[in-house]
Amino acid sequence: MIQRLFKSSFLKFTSIVFLGNFLAQVLFFLAFVYFARYFEKEVIGIYTVFISLSILLAIPATGRYELAIMLPKKLSEAASLLLIALVLAFLFSLLLALLLATLPLQAYFNKLERLDEFLLLLPIGVFFMASFQSFNIYYNKLGYFKWNAFAKIIQSGGMFAFSIFLGNYFGFSALALILAWVLSHLLSFTLYLVLFIISREKQSLAESFALIKSYKRYPSVSLLSNFLNTLSIELPNYFIPSFWGNSVQALYAYGARIAGMPRNFIAAAVGEVFYSSSSLLAKENKEELYLHLKKITRSLFLFAVSIYALGMLSSWYLFPLVFGAEYKAAVPYFNWLAIASIFLFIQSPISVISDVIGKLKPPLYFTMVSLVCKFSALAFAAYYLANPIHMIALYALVSSALSFFWINYLFKMTKDFKENVI
Repeated sequence: MIQRLFKSSFLKFTSIVFLGNFLAQVLFFLAFVYFARYFEKEVIGIYTVFISLSILLAIPATGRYELAIMLPKKLSEAASLLLIALVLAFLFSLLLALLLATLPLQAYFNKLERLDEFLLLLPIGVFFMASFQSFNIYYNKLGYFKWNAFAKIIQSGGMFAFSIFLGNYFGFSALALILAWVLSHLLSFTLYLVLFIISREKQSLAESFALIKSYKRYPSVSLLSNFLNTLSIELPNYFIPSFWGNSVQALYAYGARIAGMPRNFIAAAVGEVFYSSSSLLAKENKEELYLHLKKITRSLFLFAVSIYALGMLSSWYLFPLVFGAEYKAAVPYFNWLAIASIFLFIQSPISVISDVIGKLKPPLYFTMVSLVCKFSALAFAAYYLANPIHMIALYALVSSALSFFWINYLFKMTKDFKENVI
């Protein structure tokens, strides 16, 4: 009876998150269709690199304290961890702004064409990205899945609307796209902040300092692990524009964006609820945790193979139809990334199991090895293959092998946890 209730709750909450993610991704998709029709590829390339840097720097901004929000039983402690993450993100962004304003860091971005013109907007983007992630986890903790779904729709819809308005105002420039992205995150941040102020739990300064100490393993271990993992994913966004320019970067970005969409609204939905459900099982019924992981993984694999096979078969027809004839050149990037995405579709949501069972060092070791392997593959391809498609092909194959290994190792760790070996 309990298992049936647990399953029904999991499916119910997953469907809510899925619907929100799906509508948000539809709006993002429509926005990228609009970008392809009205913005130059070089402009889109600059925009995608800016977003990539914002995502990457949002990782250290919070000290990864937002990952600990799911763990305390007391809601006041979860709220305190959220505030800690937000304050750290603000201080990090302020420091980043000072560094960008005072140090000649623009020189390091010369090869990333024209990105140096927009670096002073980067701290704002980092703060809003880090805040969005932190609020999202906090309201998952509270079970406000509908609110999170609404916030994602508001953010993606705001980006689409702002890009249309600012595109006409700023002449379809990279500045218009970057400002649209920043303003859309400001909109969702405001909504989250108002809700938090209205319903916030009481916190004490002493409790906050105690929590910083209690969960120090997150900035000391998880931060580096998550940063390296994100860097390994974002690496092509720095290699491609450096060696082949922003126009080629735009083609890669479209292939990556479409390949990543199922992960962003399906796997992410499963992951958000899986984190909550697996945390509960780890505390109250760890015997069921391994079976839960096995069932979720099997479902993810079957769905991933089906959807990506369909996507690869139809990509040569759909890309030029939807985005325009010049974006047919993005299809090879999509097809190679689709192969890697089958494994990433599984890895992404179930990777939280290492946090759930308190094993933070294995992910760190894995991400270090992963980063070295992916960087080596990209560097080798850049200098010796001299073809961006061949670069992404090699990167996708290396990523697939690494993901396959990590998925199997997650099963081993969970099985050991069940048997009290860990």
